[in-house]
Amino acid sequence: MASIQISNLNKIYPGPKPVRALDHVDLVVEEGEFLALLGPSGCGKSTLLNILAGFETSTEGVVLFERQTIDKAGPDRGVVFQEAALFPWLTVFDNITFGPRVQGIKRAVYEQAAREMLDLVGLSDFAQSYPSQLSGGMRQRVGIARVLVMKPRALLMDEPFGALDAQTRLTMQELLLDVWQRLKITVVFVTHDIDEAILLADRVCVMSARPARIAQQIAIQLPRPRSIDDLTSPGFIRHKAEIMQVMRAAHSQKHIAAA
Repeated sequence: MASIQISNLNKIYPGPKPVRALDHVDLVVEEGEFLALLGPSGCGKSTLLNILAGFETSTEGVVLFERQTIDKAGPDRGVVFQEAALFPWLTVFDNITFGPRVQGIKRAVYEQAAREMLDLVGLSDFAQSYPSQLSGGMRQRVGIARVLVMKPRALLMDEPFGALDAQTRLTMQELLLDVWQRLKITVVFVTHDIDEAILLADRVCVMSARPARIAQQIAIQLPRPRSIDDLTSPGFIRHKAEIMQVMRAAHSQKHIAAA
């Protein structure tokens, strides 16, 4: 069953010189699939994710989530950004339970769910800590738990580990792999890091430079469960070479078109 369906999606930002961000994008994401959108910075990946989240509207085209038109944000699609943007005056536990409290969910229900999420992201011992007392990776774990406690049916992630140092980023990638393996939630993950896309995703959609089109879709044929040990495997290296070739070709075509 398709979780997300995108047909002939266009996005143009108006102005004296209108900017076309997305150009005839067609995409289907299956239920429970981990899909990576890979492309250069500024190519339109985040614009596409914002449309899926309901933060922006398309200029033209059809965007469906579970067969319903996306026209606004909703708790069925959880969004994780590069910065966790936690409330500094709230503890970890209170940050995670903020959404359920606002939604009017019973305390007994959301407290149990919050404890489960804290355990899932390995922060049970930090429930009463404040964001200022946490590392960047720990704050991002809280951000992920805060989204998951709402039990979304899809997780939209916009370069969530982009601001982290290399070692912390690898740790967070393995954490996300474990979380996804347990929950089997649909994930659309935006990144410009080839290694990250291959390690995490079932399928990688390579996007062209702006205006963004899907240059090619590549199924990642690496067995699961995965870990950072896969980064040096022969299969991983083959996928990386293939994706680099596709990205170079898409970039070259852009320059030829602009010449």
